[in-house]
Formats: sequence, structure tokens, C-alpha cells
Amino acid sequence: MIDEEIKNNVIKAVNSLEDEMIKVISDIIQIPSINPYLDINLKDERIGGESRVNAYLKPVMESFGLETDMWEEEPGRANLVGVCKGTSGGRSLIFNGHIDTVAPGPLELWTVAEPFSGKVINGRIYGRGTTDMKGGDVAAIYALKALLKAGYKPKGDVIVETVAGEEMMQPEIGTSAAVKRGYRADAAIVVEGSAPPYRLAILTASPGVLLLKVTIHGKAAHSSMRDEVIRAGGRGKDVAVSAVDKAMIIFNGLKNLEDEWGQTKTHPAFTRPGHFTLCPTTFAGGLNGIAFIPEECLITYVIWHAPQETKEQVMKEIETYLSQLAKTDSWLRENPPELDWSGGWWWPPYDISKDAPICKAAAVACEAVLNEPAKYYGFTAVDDATFLNQAGIPTITLGPGSIEVAHTANEYIEINDLLDATKIYAMIIIEWCGVTNTG
Repeated sequence: MIDEEIKNNVIKAVNSLEDEMIKVISDIIQIPSINPYLDINLKDERIGGESRVNAYLKPVMESFGLETDMWEEEPGRANLVGVCKGTSGGRSLIFNGHIDTVAPGPLELWTVAEPFSGKVINGRIYGRGTTDMKGGDVAAIYALKALLKAGYKPKGDVIVETVAGEEMMQPEIGTSAAVKRGYRADAAIVVEGSAPPYRLAILTASPGVLLLKVTIHGKAAHSSMRDEVIRAGGRGKDVAVSAVDKAMIIFNGLKNLEDEWGQTKTHPAFTRPGHFTLCPTTFAGGLNGIAFIPEECLITYVIWHAPQETKEQVMKEIETYLSQLAKTDSWLRENPPELDWSGGWWWPPYDISKDAPICKAAAVACEAVLNEPAKYYGFTAVDDATFLNQAGIPTITLGPGSIEVAHTANEYIEINDLLDATKIYAMIIIEWCGVTNTG
């Protein structure tokens, strides 16, 4: 139970810092920090944004006494760590967030505000990276600032990390690099937006993610020969085979498997059914020209699987399914689809018990601020909590904003969400680390 006087003093301090927090978020939204590896053709011009954001945040952290460490694992891609040394006797805690973003996409779709404007409109801050996840980064920084301003210092060390590389799963230059550099704690919180379905929920698990490319081969001919391919009495595959037609067998088959997953794939953290999916993201055929019956078709999938499954289990299930499906078609039986698992690329899941001490501390904090029982769920996406958990640091995700607006045009964060998250983080420090009254 958090002392009521301490709680009220810290909440008052957070509220007093609202304008300053909004300015900092708005300022760093105006510093583009697109992950340079999202488009290799634009890599050179995008390198440096992550370092520029952290160069801005470094004096912000230092202004209220944090010890900072800023370094680059790759040129122009800095990480920043701020440390508030504990007075002794308390548990340590990491707040982790990334400062790289995805690209804004077509500018004409940004109808409310420009992507790097940081404009404040009707209680929201707009711009690329507001929810994903510069807002959460600033909330973590200001939770510490508010706590210190209110006259309390943590008993255990509190570490705030704003790292590079998350959007392209590059923990070796970001989160894992910080662990390797010696930044460890008794628990950690990744400050990604944790809605939906619940605002400011405690997220105890995430799916795993695999990438799959399926290439289906056909036999090309002039497009006027389609009647020979599809009509009774035609010469069929002696003339041509449409790779697009055969790809539809694969597409529909994997859709059926996805529907089956919706009924059979479950996990305690994901109480709503159907989260684990085989999401087709591109479908491309006929690349040899419009006048041809296409000889090749490519379908790409992002596969979201249950946390308890290994990548090998998922890959084997899909490979077996497609092998059996191909046997139902005379062409595919002899010309089975080619599967490319993108070199084994895999974002592993994480899974932590609701009974873990950090979950209990977060629940106390959420209830203290939101005046309702804490909500638990699984993270609908993936984040660096995976790599902190792999390093042996019990880690949850809990942050302001919704993944529904991440990566979209007109991305925004609600200022009320931002303030409540800041208060929750401060309460977690109080509950987890303990505090000493310095007043």
C-alpha cells in the first residue's frame, strides 16, 4: 500500500510538470528519428536521428541530477541511459523505451497535423513517434523528476533507457547493448503503449513473430490463352498454368489454417480469442508483364504465434500443412510452393507470470492512480521486453497510448494518458524501490 501523503505529493508534482513534459515531447517529435534500416535506399540520410533525439534528452535528464551515459554501437545511432542512484536498501528498476520510429508514410494522409510537427490539438500531441514511443520515454523520465521534486529519492537504483534500433529488431545496438554495458536491475518496464483492449494495462506476454515468403510457380503463356487453361476441353497445363490461380489455393488454405488457429491457439494472457494469426502482407504475381499468364506469384506473411510455441514448432506446422495442401492439386503436387523463412528471422515472445513481484507492484501503482483494479492482458505486438526477459530481468510492458495508432497517419498520444502513465511509473518506483524522504 502506497502512503497517501506520498502519493498525493508526487501526483501534485507530476501535474506541475505537465507543460514541461508536453514541450519536451513536442520538441523530440520535431527531430525525425526514423530507423535507417527501414529503407536501405534512404539509410544514409536517416542515420543520426536517434543520436539527435538522445542528445536533446541528455541535458533533460542531467537537469535534475541523473548520471547519464550516451554511446553509439553504430555511428549516428546513440543510446542514452540515465541513472538515479538509490539511497540503499531498495530493489532496482529499469524503464526502457526506444527512440527510433517508422517512416511517416504518405504525407497527404496526415490531415490533422504534419508528422514531425508535435502539435497539441484538443488534448492530444500529434506526430510520428508520439505513442510509439517517445511519449512513454518522456513519461518515465518525468516520473523520476516528479518524485525528486516532491522530496523523495528511491532506495534502489532507477535506470531510464532510451535506446536505438527497436523498430527493426536490433537489440544488439540498443536494449541488449545496454545490458551488455552493465545496465541490469531487479525488474524492468518497457514503456510501449499498452492499449488495446485496456488503457494502461499490465502486459505480461507477447506473441512471437515469424516472416514467411511463399513463392508459387506456374507456366507462362500469352494472356489470350487463358481459355485453354480454364475451359473444359482446353489443353490446360500443356499450354500454361497461372501462378496466381495456384497461389489462391495457398492463400485460401492458409486463411483456413488461420481460422483454425482462432479456435485452437490460446494463452492465459490473451483472453479474447483469435489473436494468433497468419497475416498476408503482400500478394504479387504477373511481374513479367500484363500480357502474360503469370509464371510466378509471391505471397508474404507475418505470422503471430502463441508465446508458448517455439519457432520450430510453428514452422513445422505450416510446412506440414502446405505440403498436404499441395497434394490436393495436380500442378502443386509436382511443383510445390517454395517457402523462405527470411533466414530464420524471429522476434521471440516473452511470458511472465501475473504473480511475479513486478506485476504485483505495477498493479498496486495502477490502482493507486486509476482508482480501479489493474487490468492485465498480452501485448498485441512485440517489443524489447523479450530481450530484457531473455537477459534474466523480469520485464513487463506498461505505457501510455494505443498500438492501434502506432505506425498510422495522424499518430497521437492523449495528454491524460501521458500524465497517468507518469504517475503510475512514479508509484511503481515507490512500491518497488521504496523511497527516502529528502525534504
